[in-house]
Amino acid sequence: MRKITDYIELTVRVRGKKSFMLVKSDYDNMLTAENVQSALRRLEGSKYQPYISQLLIGEFSIDDVEDNLVKAYNDELNFVLSKTKNKAAADFIREFNHLNELKTLGLMLKTILLQIPWEEASRFIFPYGKINIEVCRNLIEAKNIEEVFKLIGDRPLIRKIREILSNVEDPLLKSIKVELALTKYGLEKVWEKTEKLEGRDKLCIKILGITIDTSNIMAILRLKKLKLGREEIEDYILPVYYMLKEDEVKRALAVENEKDALKVFSSGRYVNIISPLIPTYEVKNDLSIFEIALKRYHAKECERIFYQPFFHLTEAFAYLYLKLYEVKDLITILVGKHFNIPPSEIESLLTLHQPPYPT
Repeated sequence: MRKITDYIELTVRVRGKKSFMLVKSDYDNMLTAENVQSALRRLEGSKYQPYISQLLIGEFSIDDVEDNLVKAYNDELNFVLSKTKNKAAADFIREFNHLNELKTLGLMLKTILLQIPWEEASRFIFPYGKINIEVCRNLIEAKNIEEVFKLIGDRPLIRKIREILSNVEDPLLKSIKVELALTKYGLEKVWEKTEKLEGRDKLCIKILGITIDTSNIMAILRLKKLKLGREEIEDYILPVYYMLKEDEVKRALAVENEKDALKVFSSGRYVNIISPLIPTYEVKNDLSIFEIALKRYHAKECERIFYQPFFHLTEAFAYLYLKLYEVKDLITILVGKHFNIPPSEIESLLTLHQPPYPT
């Protein structure tokens, strides 16, 4: 009974909050809005109203939009932590928060290494937690890698990043390796926290497992496309296997290129996601379509958690993922409207309320 009582308030509150998430018609109304201000106004009747009210006054600012919407997400995260009475569960959520901070730091380093100007970088960098939009902008404009290292904090991880920076010459490969190293480290730390979870809390493994599978699939595809060999790629693979089995990973590592690796992944449990997109990849030569499709699948699995028995941590974990996807989608829509990107192009980048396959 103690385990159930730990989650009574959290379950009731999270289910209540989830009922106020945006629906497909909200997305459609924003996508078809005349301009970015009109799109923002579509949020006035939602739970985002306190966060966007000031954005409707004066000139539109991407920085302000990201800061305010990220604050909305951070408030949700802090609320979940405040209602999580089980210590192991709270530690798990905090490590998940750290993972997302590391992903932001990875994007910042990628931006600096590829010398991408802030105006362009602001379209895809998602500030998170203690790393707000001002910190992102200042460090990127200053090209200050050492200050990014201070935010990373962990000395062995920093040594790993320095080793990549010293030994890899190609800026694109260097940026990808740095990004993958940070993501792998963050996921390893979250996975370690699952060992302390008990009972139905272990359903979190399902939600995290798909994320780890996605990370491994995309690492292999991206590095195979750059002609890296097996041993070099293995350094960025997590030895954790959920739906993606160890044998599949080994076979994908052994093939010559990313197209052959896609065939390997098409023979496993991700066949329904990977196979239908292979013809599109042959035309577009853009691996991001697989990452988007895998995120959409992950979002659907997060939704499924709410149709299972409750009073456990996984509902809150799934909700935080869904809310993260929603906030990122909103930023994508608003940035797209600001730059007059066609609605169909914006829609292809979204995660929630979309068909399985991006076109």
